[in-house]
Order: sequence, then structure tokens, then C-alpha cells
Amino acid sequence: MPPSSSRRSRGEGRPGGGPAAIGSVMPLLEPAGATERPAGSTSLLSFWRGERKHVGAYGCARAALSALLALRGAARVWLPAYACTALAEAAAGLELCWVGVDAGLDMDVRRLDRDLASGDVVVGIDYFGRPPRAGFLELVASRPDVLWIEDRAQAMDTGASDWGDVALYSPRKLVGVGDGGLLIGDEPLPPPFGRASPSPVAQMRRALDPRGRRPDRWFPAFQEQEGRFGADCGVMSPATRRVLGEVAASPLIAARRANARALAAALPDLALWPAETFDFAPMAFPIRVADRDAVAAALAQEAIYCPVHWSTLPSDPDPFLTAHQLAGEMLSLPCDHRYGEADMARIVEALRRCGARGLR
Repeated sequence: MPPSSSRRSRGEGRPGGGPAAIGSVMPLLEPAGATERPAGSTSLLSFWRGERKHVGAYGCARAALSALLALRGAARVWLPAYACTALAEAAAGLELCWVGVDAGLDMDVRRLDRDLASGDVVVGIDYFGRPPRAGFLELVASRPDVLWIEDRAQAMDTGASDWGDVALYSPRKLVGVGDGGLLIGDEPLPPPFGRASPSPVAQMRRALDPRGRRPDRWFPAFQEQEGRFGADCGVMSPATRRVLGEVAASPLIAARRANARALAAALPDLALWPAETFDFAPMAFPIRVADRDAVAAALAQEAIYCPVHWSTLPSDPDPFLTAHQLAGEMLSLPCDHRYGEADMARIVEALRRCGARGLR
């Protein structure tokens, strides 16, 4: 689901020369141009599916979640207090309950255990691709009377087994496609429905700017495109489905892990999880910094575009102060498979030059 703040408001880059940009919109990966898989390798779609029996392909993750909640007749849905507004949109019209998180984004398991009722639905987020801690997993195992939905929108690979009854993916956060929401599980899933996804204009324009130094040509299109996704956008494009079935998973996963580990080694003072070994393949590398928006603007001036996940939360700030404090402090450093060691070093150097300070 999209970052909730505008990069332009945080100084998204100036046209011109200089090194290639890091971050922001991924160029469109055409089905015919998807990385050819070596013999015996696994496609991203097959990797995500694993041994699960059913796959549902929707236009976006919120449409997929909305369809699943309707199929299961959900009445009460629990969401983490630190979540994007799209999750709440997917559960519109249902009773919404919120669960607090701590400064490491671990959910308040004690509260959840105390207040869960049979037939409830819980959506848990694998934040930035990181699987939840043991206490949460123990609660999941102890309550088979609850529908557990594992939100993997930020996870290319969690490095762990699925814990949810159903897994939810958002491919456009992870590879160069313009749309998509996947449900993967062992029980029958709702058929795709509703209107088609918006055309991937932003990704196409980004592909025409290989160095990424002209965001004026593609970022406004990205904002407009993201604004057209909704809970009724229920049909994944055939092009996205083909790309997911063609691109090899393992090189993408390996690159993300290596990049995240490089950032972790260099930025222990800024990292959200300073002791994390990154056995998972993250969407981005999360940091907590003072003057977050000023830091993001300084990086953007060097064509390093860092989104915020998320500056606006749908939960009430009064009972969930920690979640809303994090929303003003966290920044997502690009570490995806487009980049390598030199790019990560450039990010680190830019952070040091602008004086970014940690908050522990």
C-alpha cells in the first residue's frame, strides 16, 4: 500500500545531471522482458504460493482484503494501530478494533489475547518483511477459531513459514508492475470482481527515464495512479500476472537481503531494529530519525528518494501514542534489487552529511 506522504512535499528531486537516482517508482517490467529464470528456478508467484492450494489475483491489496472479508462474513476486524489507511478502507462498514504496537512494531499480544472473540478476524503486518515475534505466533496457534490474515504487502520473503490462514501480497510495492493484490491460502477464495486496475503510466514513464533524474515526468503520474486504487479495484492486469509468473524470485531476495545487511552494519544508530540480521528480504530499510521530513528532503536533493510508511495512520492517536510517534519519525531507505553495495554506501554517506540523528 502506498506511502501516505508526498515526496514532492519533501523535496523530491530536481531535474539535471548527477548520479542515477535511488528509490521511488520502479520502471515497468514488461512480461516479455522479465528476468529469464534459470532452469529449475522458482518464479515469484510460485515462491509466494508455496504449497497453498488457492491463489486469488486482484487489482490491489485492499480490494483483495475487502473481497475476503465479505466472503467470510466478517463482523469484527482487528488491525494494528500502525497501519496504512488502505487497510481500514478495506474493512469499511465493519466493526474495527485496534491493537497497539511498541517502539519495535511488535503488537500488544496481551491486549489482543484478552479481547479476541471467536469468529473475529485479525490482520497482522509483517512490517518491512519482518515476521512477528514468538509471542504473537503462539497466540495465533492457540486461537484456531479466529481468521488470521498475514499482510505481506511489504515482504518479498519473510524468511519464515506462513503464519496466517491467508497471506496478502501487494506486488507493485516490490517489483516493476503497476497493480496487483494476491490472496494465497488453502480455503477457496473470492473471485476477482469490480473495475480494472489503472494503467501503469507512471511505471512506463519511469522506464523512459533510466537514470531516474526527471521525477517531474513520472512522479505526478504515480500520485494520480495510486489515487485511483480502491476497494472496488478488483481485477489484476494480465501483464502483472505474467510478470509474476516469469521473474525469478531468488536473485531479487538475495539482493534485498545483502543491501539491508549493508545498511544495518553501517547505521546501527539509526536503524529501527539495530540487532536485526535480515534473514528476510525487506521492502525497505526502516530508520527512526529526528527531523524526519528535513532528512528526507536533504536526501531527495541528492536524488535519494525515501518514502514514509506511514505519516498518516487511521487509528486514534490518543490511545496509541507510540504508533503515532513512530509515524512522525520513521523513514524507509531503498534497498531493493535494483541496487548494490555502492548504492547503499551512497545512502549512508548522504545520511551522515545531512547529520541524521537517531532517537533511542
